[in-house]
Amino acid sequence: MRKSIFLLATLALAACTLPGRQTFAPNPAGADTQSISATQAFAGRVPLVSILPDTKDFAAPLKSAVNQALAIKPGAVFEVQAQAPAATTPDASAKALAALAPEAQAVAQAIMADGVPAERVSLTAKTAGLDPVVLVYVK
Repeated sequence: MRKSIFLLATLALAACTLPGRQTFAPNPAGADTQSISATQAFAGRVPLVSILPDTKDFAAPLKSAVNQALAIKPGAVFEVQAQAPAATTPDASAKALAALAPEAQAVAQAIMADGVPAERVSLTAKTAGLDPVVLVYVK
């Protein structure tokens, strides 16, 4: 008797399917390719230049690095990223990034002064790392 109940229960469960992604969203809306490519454009890249806060003499080394990048790829795109460690509150993180903003802006202007058109230079901010720094990425 027990064997037959167990057999019936096993057969009943075998006919069931587990809920999956297709149960809740059979046709999920995907991200558009422009958003994906913009997000992944600089992902996993090593910075071309790292500039510590309060560095005043970055212009000459930055110009040399930019010219070397442009010699390899004349249509290179540059991203200047202000990066500060995540703080205990979002307001503290925002203040740390705001403190780096003038230096990041100066770096972006120096790149444009070196002959890179403004449409190929972007300025971003991010909470990451252990120390505040301004990074320049090239693509």
